[in-house]
Amino acid sequence: MRKCYTQKLIVSGNNVELYEYESPVVPLRCNRIGRAGQTTTTDEQKRQNREKTASRARQKVRRYANANFSNRSKFVTLTFADNVTNLKKANKQFTDFMRRLSYQLHTKLQYIAVPEFQERGAVHYHLLMNCSYVPKERLAEIWGNGFVKINRIDNVDNIGAYITKYMTKDNLDERLAGEKCFFMSRNLTAPQTTTDSETIEKVLAEMTVKRVACSSSFESEYYGTVNYMQFILDAPLSLSDFRKPLESRCFPPLWCDEFTPVPLPH
Repeated sequence: MRKCYTQKLIVSGNNVELYEYESPVVPLRCNRIGRAGQTTTTDEQKRQNREKTASRARQKVRRYANANFSNRSKFVTLTFADNVTNLKKANKQFTDFMRRLSYQLHTKLQYIAVPEFQERGAVHYHLLMNCSYVPKERLAEIWGNGFVKINRIDNVDNIGAYITKYMTKDNLDERLAGEKCFFMSRNLTAPQTTTDSETIEKVLAEMTVKRVACSSSFESEYYGTVNYMQFILDAPLSLSDFRKPLESRCFPPLWCDEFTPVPLPH
């Protein structure tokens, strides 16, 4: 049986998040209210559900981006020459492009991509990936649907926040309902999580903080006041350097107690 805890630390590369709970979190307790007996869902409930889903999606993209990419990665914008507004059709073209690109480079690419609607309604993609140098002209040829822009991210120290800013504007867009709001390769490393107080104490004492990206508090129905801080470090950190040999590797899901949105880091 896992012990209850009052702190949780999530490490994603050079990004460290700390949650501190007023009331202990009991991992085996189910806090969710099911839909048994619920016959209808109001428009407000649908809006709230979509908001929670969008928030969890942003958190996942942000953490996986920080855990797997850096300012040495490639950040590319893919645009259609034609006014492609059908997201399902556009997504098919994007997945075909990633297959062609992997084939041409003879490697399984690590990537995260976010679709976004332009003001004119056309779809374009923001693509973050780890790959060798490819000339812009060659990349545009492989894309084959329009235009390619390579964005410089040399000075970006919070890659996750950088890519998720393209998700926040459209998180409740009806055109995204039932469609994928991001793409992620399967060969990415998952963020690391611990609720062990000794490990957390060691990490906080020894990590070298470049800046605090976010600091906030919010009220939870189950855990009282929750204090949240997000740190940007000078270099990526691994929990394996701090964990005790026998510390359990089984942790609660990243989303289990984070339904209340926290301010986006900058």
